[in-house]
Amino acid sequence: MPIILLFILILNIVSIVLMYYSLGDLGKKEKLIYIVVGTAVMYVLTSIVYWFSTRGIEVTEVSERGKDLITFLFVPINGIIMLPLLAKSYNKLKYGSLDKSVFLKRGIILAVILLIVLIIECMYFKNIQEQVVNMLNEQENSMQQESTNSVLNDIANEVTNQITSTNENETTNSISNVQSQNTQVTTNATDNVVETNIVNNSQGDSINVVQSDTAIDNVLESSNTIN
Repeated sequence: MPIILLFILILNIVSIVLMYYSLGDLGKKEKLIYIVVGTAVMYVLTSIVYWFSTRGIEVTEVSERGKDLITFLFVPINGIIMLPLLAKSYNKLKYGSLDKSVFLKRGIILAVILLIVLIIECMYFKNIQEQVVNMLNEQENSMQQESTNSVLNDIANEVTNQITSTNENETTNSISNVQSQNTQVTTNATDNVVETNIVNNSQGDSINVVQSDTAIDNVLESSNTIN
């Protein structure tokens, strides 16, 4: 950007110097008026051409910034093409070395040349605007695509996390059920063993009691026999 601004400054200086020396021996005030008026006319014409070049094209913030850059670049270019030649003819006209009719013919020729130059510039400006719009559209589409991809990635990650969480919960529940079943089986087995032992112990006690009663009866019978 600084290089472009420096180039524009150099072009303006060259345009002013050429106009100044092309006016020959005219007074400084008259030279200054010619330079100011000529530059202003070139600025107006270049701005109008740029405005025509934007017809049918969406004007963006970038286009507005580019307008000033392009305008200040082509104003001195148009000035270099037209104003020094017109200044020489005007200087000759002032000192009587050029007929007014000849001056008018030269003016018409220069006007035609300027018109052709402005038409070419209009097409060039339009091409620049279209390229800027296309570039902005590509950037916008790229940003939208990146945003869409980001959203899709977030959704995919969320779905994956939900599936993983669901699988982990199902696995945990399955393990808990298996552990609960194993505990229940162990508890039932323990209860059966305890009940079996209780039954066996009860039966053993009953047999011992019967055997004791039988022994007592035998002793009593033996005593009676002896008597």
